[in-house]
Amino acid sequence: MTSTTDSPVPATGTAAPDAVGGVPVKRRRDRAAREREILDAAERIFGERGYQGTSMDDIAAAVGVSKPLVYQYYGSKDGLFLACLSRLRAQLLDTVSDAVLAAADPEQAMYAGFVAWFTFLDEHPSAWSVMVDEGMLAAGPAAQAADEVRAEFVALIAMMVRLNLPADHPHDEEEIQIVAQSVSGATERLAIWRTRNGGTPTPEKLAATLQRLLWQGLDSLRG
Repeated sequence: MTSTTDSPVPATGTAAPDAVGGVPVKRRRDRAAREREILDAAERIFGERGYQGTSMDDIAAAVGVSKPLVYQYYGSKDGLFLACLSRLRAQLLDTVSDAVLAAADPEQAMYAGFVAWFTFLDEHPSAWSVMVDEGMLAAGPAAQAADEVRAEFVALIAMMVRLNLPADHPHDEEEIQIVAQSVSGATERLAIWRTRNGGTPTPEKLAATLQRLLWQGLDSLRG
C-alpha cells in the first residue's frame, strides 16, 4: 500500500522532532496536501502553456518537489492531466448542479446555472483551457476526457431545458439536444470572447442575456 506521506514517518509511539540541533525542521506534508499542490500547479501551467507546452519538470519546479515524486503520484503527463481534468470537472458540475437545484423555479434555475458556470471560470482562470479548449489536444485519453466534460455540460443543459417544458407536453428529445448543443457552443464562444475582453461583461449580465434568449426561444417548444 502506498504511503500517505512524501517520505517515511516516525514509528508508532514516537513524535517527529520540531528541531534538530536547534534548527527548525519543516513538517512533512501529507500526501493529500501534496497532491492538491501538484494539481493546483498543473491546472495553472496547463492553462497558461497548453498541454504540449507543459513538462513535468515545469510542474515539479512550481511545486518545489522532485520530478520522480510527480511521476510516483500520477505515472505520466497524461495521468497528471487526467487527474487535473477530473478534479475540475467534478468541481464545475457540482457548482452548476447545486445552483440549478437550489433555484426557486425553472426560469431562475436556468439563470443560476449560467451564473455559476461563468463565475467558476472567473474563480479558476486557467480552467477553461484545461477543460474545453479543443486546440490543446488532438487525440488520446486526455482529449477523450475533455470531450466527456463537454458532454456532461450538454446533459446538464438538456436537463434545464426539460425543466422548462410543461410536464404534460410530449418532449422531442432531438429538439432538446439541438437546443442543448447550441447553448453549450454559445457558452464556449462567450467564454473565449469574454477572456479576450478582459473578463467583461459580468457573469450576471451574460446569464441574464442568455436566459432571456433561451426562455423566449423555448416558447416554440412549449406549444
